[in-house]
Amino acid sequence: MKKIMQFTLLLVTLNLSPIFVQADEKKNEELMKIVKEFTPSNALLVSPEKPFSTQSIQLYDFNHDGQKEIIATFEIKAKEQPNPSQFGVMVLKKVNNDWQKVWEKKAQGVGLNFSGLADITGDGTKEYLFGVTIGAAAGNKLEIFQWNDNSFINIADVPYFEIDILNQNKKVSLAIWQWYIGESYLVDVLKWNGEKLVFDKESYSKYYPIIENFYNDKISKMDAWFYWYCLADAQIKANLFEEASKSIEKGSLLAKKLSMPEVVQTFNELSDRLEEKKKGLMNSLSLIDNAHEYSLIRRISNHMV
Repeated sequence: MKKIMQFTLLLVTLNLSPIFVQADEKKNEELMKIVKEFTPSNALLVSPEKPFSTQSIQLYDFNHDGQKEIIATFEIKAKEQPNPSQFGVMVLKKVNNDWQKVWEKKAQGVGLNFSGLADITGDGTKEYLFGVTIGAAAGNKLEIFQWNDNSFINIADVPYFEIDILNQNKKVSLAIWQWYIGESYLVDVLKWNGEKLVFDKESYSKYYPIIENFYNDKISKMDAWFYWYCLADAQIKANLFEEASKSIEKGSLLAKKLSMPEVVQTFNELSDRLEEKKKGLMNSLSLIDNAHEYSLIRRISNHMV
């Protein structure tokens, strides 16, 4: 009896699968038909490089009315190659059973690097992130748009070479990798403070192991001063002062061996930054200790009275 039931379930599964596939295909065809009505005649729909597996058409309910808006990305190739193309995004909204284009953005570049959604502001509605590749040396430009009255407003522009979206305890941060030299990068982790993106020290400390692993791997293959510089920069930001001091020493020694006085000076400046960070942290701890001591004295005094 058990075998018969298993066989029956298998048949049901096999019979239902094509139905779901056909339903998905029909839905995709309907979306494509809607989008093509509003896409410029000389444009082609394109998918972004990131987030991985993201399609050219995305759906999200920005105003929480139960009807998802359509987000579509496209490319308009330059008439004369290899001039940069125009990469665009448009948002379609259903109004009284008719679809309307409520917003469109275009930017010149050589590639569509990012197109995705994340609740950067923490208000419960995801922002739209649009990143276009400017060039091999210039990297990418990320624009962050917030939904506002059936349209979007730009709330931040961020240059980057690589980007990670971090979700920790319902809080979203951006790990931004900026190109330095060769295959080395300076990394910042940013969060929204209600008005703008600012450095997120808590998330940086949690993200630091990823940076450390990246540079440990690079250094194991090539012991270059610029890897030590970027690693020391990350260690200072993560308040790993002893590790940063050692990285500065190793990188500076390599620069001296290569007779690069300007690079040695760069490491000296990084060392000064390290000492300032240490002093600032010590002063902060001292203020906290004084505040605790003052609070304790007040409590004892009140008890005695």
